[in-house]
Amino acid sequence: MTSTGNDIDFKAGYLLKVIFLLSVTALLTQCSEKVEEELPEKLSVELVAHDVTVFRGSDGSVKAVVTGGIAPYSFSWSNGETTEEIKNLSAGVYSVVVRDAVDSIAAATTKVNQPVPGNSVADREGNIYPTVMIGEQVWMQENLRVKVAPDSSAIVSYVYNDDPENEMTYGRLYTWDVAMNGSMAEKAQGICPVGWHIPSDSEWKTLEVFLGMTSQEADLDNTWRGAGVGSKLAVGGGSGYDALFAGRRTNYGSYSLLNLYEYVWTSTVSGPNAWRRCLENGVSTVGRWDTFPRDYAFSIRCIKD
Repeated sequence: MTSTGNDIDFKAGYLLKVIFLLSVTALLTQCSEKVEEELPEKLSVELVAHDVTVFRGSDGSVKAVVTGGIAPYSFSWSNGETTEEIKNLSAGVYSVVVRDAVDSIAAATTKVNQPVPGNSVADREGNIYPTVMIGEQVWMQENLRVKVAPDSSAIVSYVYNDDPENEMTYGRLYTWDVAMNGSMAEKAQGICPVGWHIPSDSEWKTLEVFLGMTSQEADLDNTWRGAGVGSKLAVGGGSGYDALFAGRRTNYGSYSLLNLYEYVWTSTVSGPNAWRRCLENGVSTVGRWDTFPRDYAFSIRCIKD
């Protein structure tokens, strides 16, 4: 068959169109594949924590392990550090915010724990309290600072002058009802760790008599009693109780007497109020009173069951 010039032109043009379409299709396919290959994974970060090895030490560390996103990454830690790994940490909670090159953000939080020493107890939040045996009783050596009940529900508590810096040294302040976690029973666990409880008025008397107070003095109420016993309960007084003089919070919200007085609730009610112990810095006696309402916030020391 003989082809005309028009046939040749048509076939050539058709062939060029086919080649062009195939080329464009291939190019688009390559572009599509190229774009898909370059999409980064979602930015994420995991934290690897190493706990403190010595009680109240500072050899803990946390490393941020980043995946996805587009490098380089920047790090902003809750303690102000900006490196991938933070070191020389004491026990506590640490968080980081990671940003990549296109400002994607990922965040994570972890906890650095400290070992529980032999003579200590941990509360529901992991706070560690050294303990001391005085006579036949085992007491916490520090004021309670837990912020949750034994079932992990939040409770209302206070730190002196609402200043978080005071918590570690002086502990927190609790109203009687909160400390007892709703119970009215003597020796109730309250907000103490499992196996511990809020000491009763009689358990306080046992402590005081062991330290030298007479039984007759121990029974006196709304007065200061037992010369020398208050001094033994203070820091450096030899008993190991180490009173911290954490002050108080009134039922109308004011704070007073930090470093001057220690007020400690017992688990024993007295009419509409409850018995408490009072220690005054530099005073050798111990006060036993039931005059303040239960919505005053005082310190709590737990005693072992």
